[in-house]
Order: sequence, then structure tokens, then C-alpha cells
Amino acid sequence: MREIFIKYNPYRLETEITVDGEVPKQNSRLHFVDRRLQEWIEELPKILFEECSSREFQITFQGTTLDYEDVEAMTREAIKDGFRIELKHIPAKEVKDKEAEIDAIFYEIQEGPFDELKQPDVIKAFKMAKSSDFEVNVVATMSAGKSTLINSLLGQKLMPAKQEACTATITEIKDNDADHFTAMVYDIDGNLIQTQPELTFEIMDTLNSNPAVSKIHAEGNIPFVTADDVSLVLADTPGPNNSRDPEHKAATYRMLSESSKTVVLYILNATQLAVNDDYNLLSHVAESMKVGGKQSRDRFIFVINKLDDFKKGEDSIEAAITKVRDYLHDNGIDNANIYPASALTALNIRTILAESDDDDDDEVYEAKGKVRKFNRNPEMYFENFAPLTPSVRGEIANQLADARANHDACKEALIHCGIIPIELAIRMYVQKYAKTAKIKNIVDTFSKRLESAKSFEVTKQEITENQDKQKEILAHIAEIKKKLASGEEAKRFKQRIEQINYDREIVKMKDEVIMAAQKKITAQLSASDTKMTTREAEELCRQFARFADNLQAEIQVKLENLITNHVHKSANDLLEEYKRKLSELAQEVNVGNVVINPFQLMNGEISTDASALVDNLKETKRVKVDTVWVKNTDKKWYKPWTWFQESGHYKDVYENQEYVDGTKLAQAFFAPVQQQLYENGQSAVEYAKEQTALLKREFSKKFAELDAILIQKLKEMEECAKDSQDIECRIQESQAKLKWLEDIQNRIKEILDI
Repeated sequence: MREIFIKYNPYRLETEITVDGEVPKQNSRLHFVDRRLQEWIEELPKILFEECSSREFQITFQGTTLDYEDVEAMTREAIKDGFRIELKHIPAKEVKDKEAEIDAIFYEIQEGPFDELKQPDVIKAFKMAKSSDFEVNVVATMSAGKSTLINSLLGQKLMPAKQEACTATITEIKDNDADHFTAMVYDIDGNLIQTQPELTFEIMDTLNSNPAVSKIHAEGNIPFVTADDVSLVLADTPGPNNSRDPEHKAATYRMLSESSKTVVLYILNATQLAVNDDYNLLSHVAESMKVGGKQSRDRFIFVINKLDDFKKGEDSIEAAITKVRDYLHDNGIDNANIYPASALTALNIRTILAESDDDDDDEVYEAKGKVRKFNRNPEMYFENFAPLTPSVRGEIANQLADARANHDACKEALIHCGIIPIELAIRMYVQKYAKTAKIKNIVDTFSKRLESAKSFEVTKQEITENQDKQKEILAHIAEIKKKLASGEEAKRFKQRIEQINYDREIVKMKDEVIMAAQKKITAQLSASDTKMTTREAEELCRQFARFADNLQAEIQVKLENLITNHVHKSANDLLEEYKRKLSELAQEVNVGNVVINPFQLMNGEISTDASALVDNLKETKRVKVDTVWVKNTDKKWYKPWTWFQESGHYKDVYENQEYVDGTKLAQAFFAPVQQQLYENGQSAVEYAKEQTALLKREFSKKFAELDAILIQKLKEMEECAKDSQDIECRIQESQAKLKWLEDIQNRIKEILDI
């Protein structure tokens, strides 16, 4: 049995692996570099077999509990495939330990001896890193119960819930633990058009029906998280076919794209699968889930809603889940995380039953009936069907035991109806992925500032300690200042900046995106090779219109990503050029981030008048529409020569009938779509060039500011070199500051250790 040791650090994204105590060879596939464990853990058994020619392993894993649970899941699957694996866990520091350490160090820095670490920009950078929002996007097809599920998570009726599609705005709900909800309301251009100091269900209903409203940003209490724990945002997005704003479609595809790391609650109606609206969305989910391993799958939580209507003895929860799993498989989605739920039951428990116990009230009586139904029927314990990890399952078991011990029927039913398992699944994702990334971000923010302060302090100390080299130091400072002021130096730097160019690369990538879209259109064209009635043609046009709208939104997001990557590459190159320009001292200047204004690439929607298009393509042709029986009236019993004649014959009936050629219809419809795609691609390239030019101008301004900061630092160094008084005192002061700084730096580094 081969011995495998794995040490995984989710904060640094570092993996150390040894096989029988030896580090794998340099070309081994067991070197996962900076990949997250969830991206490679499912490949591990296959890689180990290839490397070791064995199926028997003793694996010792050192890491967090949540990561260990993924190793356990891999082990269970590997054993099914014929591996023999013994597993051992060495615990590591968990996320909550890290957060407490970070807060303590930050406040200590604010009380420390370095004024440059107390500047507003440092405090702002820390607070931004600490309070970055984490989105949970909720999508669903019509009548799946999306608004009811969101309301059940909020513990109150805030989102309008109707039988027809009712979400026509993007609504973001941010947790701030307040006792009521407030809202800011925006139009299609992003202008603030009103504020609501106390948001209610009635106001939300009115806002959602207002065509001038495009986006609502609300803040209030989301009970299953605390604002200190994570800045959670529930984002309710209209389905692509239920939107008055074309940007909403793009928002949906942006959230589903593989580059996004937000959680997606995808709600399905247990009684109404295979809705046409699903197919296009699910194809994008499938694409996204194929990139990034287990993390990409974990971020998609499929909720089967309305399972409480199944009758005992007639329907099976397990069969319903299998049906959904098969449905998702048919749409390219395997190993989906499926959570059965009854959102309405959860909402009623948290609203109606929380406010009243009056059995004479019909709503109360009905809600209590659902509670009894869930608690008395073990086959309706939805938590048993949810894909919970051992730690979450243990927490569920504890909550269930507590509810039963306290005879809290409502709390027990909340667990059984599936809402608490969904909440815990969201929290688990946040703990496993979002929080580890956030901790790394905060530590990086600290580290850069501390290193900059240390370098400057060390330089000043060296100057103080080397008064005998005063002339040399001053000459060196003067030389740096001279170079900064030199016109020739500035000219060479500007030329290097202008040479940074990715235009050819973005054109190539744009062509690949457009070609992929053209292939989808070609598939639509080939599927339309038939003749049809006017009514059928108009329905086909409506299908084409939905396809074209969704395709445009998809391409918009892909082109946006191209532009973003293009600009980021240019920005990184610009920073590298600036670093090259300056001496090692100047490299310690903290550049910071350049903010690129958000943009709207394509906010137009292709509108085609289906009826007019169909009328232009109508043709008339004599076609057979029926067959009638024509009796042979000449055949008689008294006419022997007619005895062997047929008793009659079939006669084709013709009439003039209008029809539409499906191929011509598709070609006519998609001609402007294809032209629009081409123009959008060209616009994206031109926009990328404009943004890069703007970026260069903005960076030039930033570099001028950095030069000024550098000159100020050089001035302080000059004063240090010239000041010959109290040298010993200044050296001691500097040594004390550096000792304090070194201690802080060591503690910061330890935060990322496991």
C-alpha cells in the first residue's frame, strides 16, 4: 500500500504531495501549482494509478474540515471504481480563527508608530477587502416559485409572487442585519430615480410593475447569515424571456458564465419540467460547470420546488429527483447538486405561523396541516435527499434533535421541507471558497503596505547610520531626481508604453466568438428546412426571436470578457514598464488600482416584425390537401362487363393554399442578426482599442502622481542625510519601529498558514 501525504492550504492555494515520503518528479502530474483542491481532487485516483501503478493507497490529508470532506467524497467514488484507500485527517486552522486574527492585527496597526499605515486609503483598502459582497443569484423558469423561495429565505413577504412571470426588474437584496428594508431604485440608464426608506411588499409590487424601473437595490436582514459573517447579496434576475430591459439578459449570462464564481440557485418546478425557456439557460450552466472542477459544480444549487403536493402512496420524492437528474443529464449537466424543497411551506412557517396560532384562521389551519404532513411522513424528510456534506449533515442532525427536544414542530418542519439545508449549502460555499479568497485578499493588502513602509524605514535607517557617506547618498538621490525630470527618459518611457498592443490578439479572439455564434445560427437554419402554414411560421419567428435575443446577450458577455482581459493585460504591462523605469527604491511605491468605468457594449435588442416578415415570404402553389372517395356509378349487377371493374377510386382534391418556406424564412430572419453580430464584434474591437488608449492616458497621470510621491520620499531621505543631530536617538527609534513592523509582518504571514 503506497503512502500518500497531501498538505493543502486553501488560503495560499498551495499543495504539497509526497509519495512514500518522496517529492514527485518535476514532470509529475501531482504538481498542482496554484490550482484549488476542488479543481483536481476528482482526478487524483487516476493520476495516482498512472504514477504508482497501484490501486491501494494510504492517504493522509492535512487541511481544513471542508476540504477534507471533498477528499472523503473522492475516496468513496474511488472505492466504487476498485481502489482500496485508507484515509486519515490532520486538522488545520479554520476560517473563523483567521478572521479574528485579522481584526486584531488591523486595529493594532492603526495604533502603531507608522503614520503612512493610518492613511484613509489604507483603511479604505482594508474595509473593501473585508466587506466585499458575495452574490447568490436566483434564476428560474415561469411558475417555479422563485419569489416564494426568496421570501422564505428572507423570512417575510417582500418579493411579489404571482402565477405568471412577475420579475421584470433586477432586484439585489444585501444583508445588513437591520430591522427593516430600505431601497434605492434605478432606471435603465443607471440613474437613481427614487429611494424607499421603508420597503414593503406593496411598494415592491408597484416598483416591479413600473416600466421606468430597471433595477432595485435593497438592504435589510437576511436571517440565515450575519453581516459580520459575510456581505451576502441575493440577486433576483428576470429570466431571459421575461425582461423589458435587454441588459437583464446580459446580466443573466454574465452570472452564468464560467468566469463568474457566484452561487446560483436554479429553481425548477417539480410538476413542470422541460419548459422551453430552460433549454438555453441550462446549456450555459452545462458549459460553466465543465470548467473548474468541483467548485464550478458546487456553485450551482438546483432546487426542486413544490414537492409537497405529492400524495402519499401515489408519488415518490426519490422518483421525482431521479426525473430531474435525468432531465439535467439530457441538458448536459451531470453530478448536479439537487435540493428538494417546499418554499411555500417554509414561508408560511416563518410568516403566518410565526404571527398567529389561531386555528379558526384558514391560512393558519392550512399551514399547520403542512407542518403535520412533513413531520409525520418520513418519506417527506427532504434533508435526507439533499447532497449534504458530513459536517452540514451533523449540524442538521443537531438542529433536528434540538427542535424535537423542545417540541418545536415548526422548526422541525422547516428542516424537513428543505429550506434550512439550502441555507446551509450556501453558507458552506461561502466558507469554503469566498472566505478563503477574502482572507488572502486582506493579507495581500496588508503585506504590500507593510513591505513598502519597511523598505522606506530601512533606507532611512541606513542613511542615518552612514553619515560618512552623506555626499554619496545625496549624489545618488540627485541622480534619481535628475532621471525623473529628464525629457529623454520620459520620452523613452512613453515609447515603451505605446508599444504595448494586443490589437491583433483581440481581433483573433473576437473572430472565434463570432464564428461560434454563426455555427449556432447555421444549426437553426438547417433545422428549418420545411414548409409550414402562416401560423406555424409566425410561431417559428417567435422562437427565432428568443434565440436571437439570448444569443446576442451571450455574445455581449463574451465580448465584454474579451475587452476586460485585453485591458487588464495592458494594465499589467503598464505597471511592469513603470517598475522598469524606476530604481528598486521607486518600486516600493504602491501603485494601487486604476478604476475602469463600467460600460454597456450592446444594449440594443433585435426587433423583427414576425407578421410582416412572414407576409413578404408567402408563396402560392397548388397542393394536395385531401383525398376523397369517388364511387364507380357505372358498375351494375345487370351489366356483366362491369363486374370486374373497381367499385370506385380515390381522387386527389386540390386547392390554392398559402405556405411559407422554412429555409427562406430562417435566412431572411437571420440575415440582419448575422450582420448585427459582425457589427457588434467590430464595435467590441474598437471599444477595446479606445479603452486601452484611455487606460494609457490615465496611467500616465497616475505615474506622474507616483513620481511626485517618489520625489517626496527622496526629499525626506535628503533631510535624513543632512541631519546630523541626535543620530543615536533616531537609530534607536528606527530600530524599534522596524522590530514592531517585523513582528506584525510575521503574524500576517502566519495567518495564511494552516
